Amino acid sequence: MVIGSHASEPGKKRVAAYCRVSSPSAEQLKSYQAQADNYRKQFEKDESIVFVGVYGDPGVSGTRSANREGFMRMIDDCRRGEIDSIWTKSVSRFGRNTVDTLIYTRELRNLGIDVFFEKENIHSQEPAGELLLTLMAAFAESESFNMSENIKWGKHRRYEKGLVESITINNILGLRQSNGVITVIEEEAEIVRRIFREYLEGYNMHEIAARLEKDGVRSRTDLPKWSTTVIKHILTNEKFAGDCLLQKTYIADPIAHHSVPNRGEYAQYYVEDCYPAIVGKEEWLVVQEMMKRASQVTRPGSEEYPFVGKMFCSVCGQYFGQDSSVTTNRTRYALYRCTSRKDHSWQIVPGMEYTRPHTVRYTKDPSPALLEYREKYCTEPAPRPYRCSDTRIDLDRPRKAFVQAWNTILRRKQRYFPNLQAAEASDDVYTRYHASVLSELLRNGEKLAEFNARLFRKTVERIDVHPSGKMTFTFKAGMIITV
Repeated sequence: MVIGSHASEPGKKRVAAYCRVSSPSAEQLKSYQAQADNYRKQFEKDESIVFVGVYGDPGVSGTRSANREGFMRMIDDCRRGEIDSIWTKSVSRFGRNTVDTLIYTRELRNLGIDVFFEKENIHSQEPAGELLLTLMAAFAESESFNMSENIKWGKHRRYEKGLVESITINNILGLRQSNGVITVIEEEAEIVRRIFREYLEGYNMHEIAARLEKDGVRSRTDLPKWSTTVIKHILTNEKFAGDCLLQKTYIADPIAHHSVPNRGEYAQYYVEDCYPAIVGKEEWLVVQEMMKRASQVTRPGSEEYPFVGKMFCSVCGQYFGQDSSVTTNRTRYALYRCTSRKDHSWQIVPGMEYTRPHTVRYTKDPSPALLEYREKYCTEPAPRPYRCSDTRIDLDRPRKAFVQAWNTILRRKQRYFPNLQAAEASDDVYTRYHASVLSELLRNGEKLAEFNARLFRKTVERIDVHPSGKMTFTFKAGMIITV
């Protein structure tokens, strides 16, 4: 309610009332209304005072003053000198945080404003008021702790039984809850399916967010902006598969009301098929495994850089990343090399030697004196044991190798189909899903004339680079081929 300014009248105190209930239930709101009506009847006809009005916070917890708009508005009016006295039903209605209660009553007392707590019959301005108020505020805070523990206990019992009726669906794209019934909003659900579908096709979360923005797709909050955090939340939320993980978070401090992730402090319960499913269970499980594997890579691949996080050294197991080198005429060019060169963790390749390229900068037409100098002093570098970091791969090599590998599989697909059929019956959902995808692609696939980044990202798990320059492609379906 809006409360206007009340001028002081000679011989009359300006009295305000404060009411609060902690939940928005019908019973609690009825109690709140009864409190407010009682104060109006009591003070509006009292000619010995000036009734300022009722400040209230219906359905708001009393453990944090900052979250109570009505309370803070009353305090601000007191600071402006518009109130002389405050009445409230009890200490617990005024607040359930001992520190906050004492801070504000002391501030009001210093301003010359008395707070009267009816139930406890305490005036904050009286000499004994501070002690009594401290005790009663502590009891109110303790009661809040006990209530919180009772609520937790009740939730634990419901979770153990797998009851999800008390779970509220808030801000979940594609799902709505009304009177305890959860339904699918098909228009939004199609956005969720698109996000899962694109991730399965090989797009990373940043690319998915960019594609949604480009197409003008709006989020749950009706904003055109998408972030990788939102995409990740959607991809990892089991509710889209019709399941529910109970007790993901808990309230660590009932006064601060901060919700923290459950890291094992309490038992968690996984309930299946309790929500309308938007995506298939197997599809969701495959995405979880893909995200788990992607988290082990420092940087995800993209359409522009499809081999990032995909190429590994077959000797030491470290990444093959982009590097650059310089030719004898000082021309810099890009290539792939084992990243073990950075920390000298390379391993020796048995049976192979390496001769470092001659680094002398030759002129085009050397003079006889220069030729004589080279003959006398510029000796060829001696060979040394071959390190896995000595292997250099041209940028085009992985692209050409994939085209070769794919065309080889396509040419011999009848030989591979029995293995793929066995993989489709595997207990591993990741292998099973990608085996069915690869089977379908081979049935309808055509020979590649050039590199196809979309096909590569959709089908290939990793590439192992050998010192000889050969590459072993491991497909997500479990198939392995070396070219």
